[in-house]
Amino acid sequence: KQWYQRRVAITAGMIILGSSLLSRPDSIGLTQIIAKIAGQTNPDEGWKVMNTLHSNSSQVAALDLGYKPGVPDLSGVKVLFMLGSDSGTITREGLDDDCVVVYIGSHGDAGAGVADVVLPGAAYTEKSVTYVNTEGRAQQTTKAVNPPGVAREDWKIIRALSELADNKLPYDDVYQLRTGMGRIAPHLLKEGEREEANFFSEAAKLNQIGETHSVSSEQTLQAPINRLKDFYMTDSISRASQTMANCVKSCDELV
Repeated sequence: KQWYQRRVAITAGMIILGSSLLSRPDSIGLTQIIAKIAGQTNPDEGWKVMNTLHSNSSQVAALDLGYKPGVPDLSGVKVLFMLGSDSGTITREGLDDDCVVVYIGSHGDAGAGVADVVLPGAAYTEKSVTYVNTEGRAQQTTKAVNPPGVAREDWKIIRALSELADNKLPYDDVYQLRTGMGRIAPHLLKEGEREEANFFSEAAKLNQIGETHSVSSEQTLQAPINRLKDFYMTDSISRASQTMANCVKSCDELV
């Protein structure tokens, strides 16, 4: 209660929600409580009290383009394409025996382990890419080196597959590809400009409706990573890094 009273008096405070909170069954109830606390503060104009921190660098832009998080029921799927999917959420046990899995990625992590076909993609240093940071600003990178061997930029692989499938995608270079992205999410072409997210406006509407959602008393607010050494192995690139492996070894030696 004392923390809450101090929190209301602050004019430049900030609440940062981890994206894992939004995947809980009681996420709506938790969001309502946090939005209520944020709504009773007195922030300066333009200051964002309630914020979300995503756990994947590509997640914000993917949501902007219409991708839906989570893994649906994959039973009955005959061909499954995995685009850099290395979190281990898809396993062979969840697929039919005759399902063909095609993996496109750069580091051959968990996703490549369940694939029938591996099409080597380019790492983030080997391609020109559009990212959206957690603040909502579109950012573009420039290729530093060429992909090794037969590896190709991801969009080139998908473009080639579309032609083989006699359903050719309407772009031949990265500029045409970005134009197509701009038709779906125009702010992706506004490099450096912050795009407002509608998540918190939707959360505010839920509070105005008046329906209160319950919060689980059995499931604690537990961070998915709570050991120091686990912070060094959070994605396929860091898991393949000798430097990160040495960091983990150093943490083990300190225990």
